[in-house]
Amino acid sequence: MPFILRKIRKAKWYKHDDVSWLKDDDLQADALNDLKTDGNTLSVWWIEDDNSNLNRVVTALAANCDTISNFDYVLIDINKLSDIHIIKDSSGANTPDKEANDFWHYHLVELSLKKILILIEAIRKEKKERVSEKQIKQLIQQGIISGQISDLKTGILEKIS
Repeated sequence: MPFILRKIRKAKWYKHDDVSWLKDDDLQADALNDLKTDGNTLSVWWIEDDNSNLNRVVTALAANCDTISNFDYVLIDINKLSDIHIIKDSSGANTPDKEANDFWHYHLVELSLKKILILIEAIRKEKKERVSEKQIKQLIQQGIISGQISDLKTGILEKIS
């Protein structure tokens, strides 16, 4: 079954020393910043069930940042989002990988508070992943060499050279 990828800040989705006041069954309010909507819509990325496009999507998103750093994300089983409308809309993606934008960018649409709560609960239950800064640099370099990535921001170009 396919997945939806959403970029997150991993540290906001669990309890650690900086938030010792947080109860074990609770979530930091700052985690909501990872789900900032625009027009009741949230940008997400379709990941094939065999993860065959995972590195390409991660590379596209990381290459769209101002600088190279660790990249945190979560994969949500598409079946856990059956109450949330998902539409394909490549016009909303603007990464340096135009092909990834066209093939794998989607929106969660018509989002309400109840639907966001479904999404939060799905994210809470999934493993949060991290790709290291070193791996991101390698992925972007490979993307440049293969011609999949172009038009990088200055901060990324400085770290690549």
